[in-house]
Amino acid sequence: MFITLPMGTILLVCLSYSLPLSMGNTELLFEIVKESISQIFTYRYLSELFIIYQQTNGDYTLKLISTSLTITLFSLLIYSYYFPKMKNKKVMRLIKYLEDIESLPVLGIVFFIHWLSVVIYKETSIYLFKTVGTPREPAITVPLVILSIFPIIFLIKYMTPYIKDVYQSNYFIFAKSLGYPKYKLFFSYVIPNLLPFLENIMKFIYLEMITVMLFIEIQFNTGGLLTGLRNTQFIPSDTTSPQTTVISYLFLLLFPYVLMSFFFKTIHFFKLHK
Repeated sequence: MFITLPMGTILLVCLSYSLPLSMGNTELLFEIVKESISQIFTYRYLSELFIIYQQTNGDYTLKLISTSLTITLFSLLIYSYYFPKMKNKKVMRLIKYLEDIESLPVLGIVFFIHWLSVVIYKETSIYLFKTVGTPREPAITVPLVILSIFPIIFLIKYMTPYIKDVYQSNYFIFAKSLGYPKYKLFFSYVIPNLLPFLENIMKFIYLEMITVMLFIEIQFNTGGLLTGLRNTQFIPSDTTSPQTTVISYLFLLLFPYVLMSFFFKTIHFFKLHK
């Protein structure tokens, strides 16, 4: 199950995380909120945000998530395009296989890849998978597979009924009977009709990827924004308040989420004014 909250709610929760809320300290909470906001809208805050991004290897986190999102969407695009060629039994069988893979624990997959990499290296002296990295030379391939495989499975399972409905709609059948090329119908009709459902689920998938990234950063010793956010509990900043530091990490982590929301809003705008 995916659970998400508005950005303002997330920030407020983080500010009050270490402060039990009661009538006695409500004023103190609002003072902390005011202080945090005053710190955020400064040049110093923006410069420190950039430093945090560099020091915590934030480039690795956001690039890996962005690449995973691209792979996930591309996989759905290919699946949607070739869906009419697949018989109903084949689709049901595929869904069953995907459900079996989805039931596998992430930790078990990681341990299996580690074991397989060691076995292959011992037998052939070939270092097939980089299973341990550093912030300077992070592992890429295995984390990317782990980050992408479950969103792809979930997205295909979720979108299959909607893809089927679009291809079985009267408009698509009629247009196809008139001889319209399949690729034109796909881009002009199928994709636009799938976008509303895709928008609803992609934001949840992104937030789910963030939770998986924490496991990846720790397990593969790569560092990243999630590791930095976790470390704020143990190594408080000397220059900024703890709540401002947490907000900084959240801004960096949720920035692609905001961009994705803006992208879908832009598409809706052009569809309404077309």
